[in-house]
Formats: sequence, C-alpha cells, structure tokens
Amino acid sequence: MNRGVFLVLLAAILCSVLGQFILKAGAKILGPIGAANLVEKVIAMATQPLIIAGLALYAVSSIGFIVVLSRANISIVSPLLSISYLFTVLGGKIVFNEPLPPLRLVGVGLIMTGVIFVLRGQAGSAAGGS
Repeated sequence: MNRGVFLVLLAAILCSVLGQFILKAGAKILGPIGAANLVEKVIAMATQPLIIAGLALYAVSSIGFIVVLSRANISIVSPLLSISYLFTVLGGKIVFNEPLPPLRLVGVGLIMTGVIFVLRGQAGSAAGGS
C-alpha cells in the first residue's frame, strides 16, 4: 500500500471516528431508547441533525474505504481499520469524559501492536489490488 492510499485510509478512519462521536452526541440528546419508545425515537433520529451528520460521515468513510479496497488487499486494509479503536477510546475519554481503566489501555496497546505487525508484514510483499 503506497502512502497516498494509506492517507485515504486514515482519512476514512477519522471520518468514521468523528461520525461515531457525532452519533454519540446525538444519542445523548435523544435520551435513552427502549422498546416502549422505539418508534418515537426512530422518528426523532431521522430529524436529529447530529444523527444525520454522523451518518453522513459514515457514508464518506465508506466511500474512502471502497477507494482503498480498489487499490490494496483487504487482508491488509481491514486489520488497519482497528486504528479507529485508539482514536475512539482516547476520544471517548477526552470528549465524553468516559472512564479509561488501565486494562482497556492494555487492550488498545495490544491492538496497536497487531497493526504494527500487519504493516511490517505487508512491507515485504507487493501491494495488490484484488
């Protein structure tokens, strides 16, 4: 995977993570969703600007992912999507003040180690597009 393709992938990942944060903000505005209020909340979701914006960012992310898949092996690209876990966990702490226990950090560290292995493993092989 060349640098340009990797940058498109990184942009797609960032759009996905930003979309998740915006969906979370929209969900907080909607309040708890359950069986009793599901229909009402689904209608509210369809008109909630943050929910619409989050879904739009997911769409942009998906387009970027498709572009990357047209130029790189899915066996490399798909594991690299786990970079989003790092951004999501850290962003959850920073943006939403969510707890960040040490064991979660260890887990994310292990995932990032796996990403490094995938990147190093693909350095010796030819980038493919199928």
